[in-house]
Amino acid sequence: MEDSLSNMYRNSFNGVFHTQSSPTTMAELPTIREPVQMTSAYSSVLPSYGTKRDVGKALLQTLGQPSNAVRDRKAPMDWNAALNMHVRLSDKDKNKAETQRDASNRLIKELDQKTKSKQAEINRRLQDRITTVAYWKQRLNTEHAAICQEITNLSMSKKKTQQALASTELPTEVSHNCLKNRENREAIDLVQDLVDDELINELNMLSEVQKLLATRIGDSDQRLKNLNDCKSKLEYDIRDKEECLRLDEHCYKLNNGSAGLQQVAQPTLYDGHTTTVDKHESFSQDNLEKSEIARVMSCLQRELNDFSINKSNDELQKQSELVGSMFRLRLKELTTAKTNLDGQLEKTNQEISCVEDSLHQLREALRSKDGPMKVATTRFAVRSKRPNVEQTRDYVHGGLLSEINDISGSQEALKQQIASAEETLHRLLKNKERLQQDIEIKKKSIQIDEQQCLRLRKTLSWRGFRPAGM
Repeated sequence: MEDSLSNMYRNSFNGVFHTQSSPTTMAELPTIREPVQMTSAYSSVLPSYGTKRDVGKALLQTLGQPSNAVRDRKAPMDWNAALNMHVRLSDKDKNKAETQRDASNRLIKELDQKTKSKQAEINRRLQDRITTVAYWKQRLNTEHAAICQEITNLSMSKKKTQQALASTELPTEVSHNCLKNRENREAIDLVQDLVDDELINELNMLSEVQKLLATRIGDSDQRLKNLNDCKSKLEYDIRDKEECLRLDEHCYKLNNGSAGLQQVAQPTLYDGHTTTVDKHESFSQDNLEKSEIARVMSCLQRELNDFSINKSNDELQKQSELVGSMFRLRLKELTTAKTNLDGQLEKTNQEISCVEDSLHQLREALRSKDGPMKVATTRFAVRSKRPNVEQTRDYVHGGLLSEINDISGSQEALKQQIASAEETLHRLLKNKERLQQDIEIKKKSIQIDEQQCLRLRKTLSWRGFRPAGM
């Protein structure tokens, strides 16, 4: 009996302690006060026995006595209720776990199938996108080759136009030199004749041709710039599509077992940098259309360049022939005038020779009067030294004065005649000088027109104005 009571209380204590360690909530379990604290006062009242039987008896005696050191114990039905509550809660949690596990397995299978289907769909779309991008890339490559060829053709046309423009430099320089050389004509020969007029017309025509060709070159540069811009856009587009193909093909080859895979955080951030398929195709289509328009305009520019070169060459060649005929007509006039001046110069030289002979005779006659004048003046000076009354105005004195006056008059007459002859000779010499100058002027004009201008213009090869191959 004592053993059964001891076991009951032991189990009761174990039930209480087990209930405290259970995970069940406090609302579902019975209320339990603070656990028993084994104090020194309680241990002092227990007798000391050497056997278990003695200990049980001592415990029963102690429990039978009221004491503040031992708290009230729970009833067995509270213990059973707590145990049943634990069992029910455990079964409930187990059922929930089984339901959750079944739902998790179904979700795993469903999501796995969805992931595989989505991945297969993405692979198909990647393949379609690769095909589409490759199609646009092929079109862009074809147009790129065409525009590169057109750039080459327009560059050659521009080079021919530049050669044509450079070919006008020599005719312009020749015409300028002709006008500059003709400015070296002197005196009356420096006239604004038909040759000057036609040379000026030629220079004006050359200036207009140079402006026209320079305009064509500028237009060609603009067309080339447009072509190069289109070419650059095509190249950028082609490079982008090559990179896109490389990336899409790489993505197409990826699978769940590929190396180097990584988790990308927040993939929706990339949506702000993307465009639609329509914008993507319209972008490439716009590049293709702009390139085609630029090629058409380039073809028209090449035709304009060729037409301008041919027309300019024909007009300048006609003007050059006209200038040459004006030069030949002017040379004929200059040659006739020089011949007439040569005849007049010969007559003037003959008259100058006669006047010089007459002047020589007059000067000899004047010199012959120097001796008699010196004798008469010396005599007069010597007789002026006669002393006193001997200083008489006799017949000798009067004769000497008369002789001196006569000789002086003869000298004056001869001097006047010499001055007149010198004046005549001077006029003849001036006339001769004028004739000689005029002849030299005519010679120089002939030399300028014939030797400097016409010979210089013969160096022009108007066929060279047209670039090679045209």
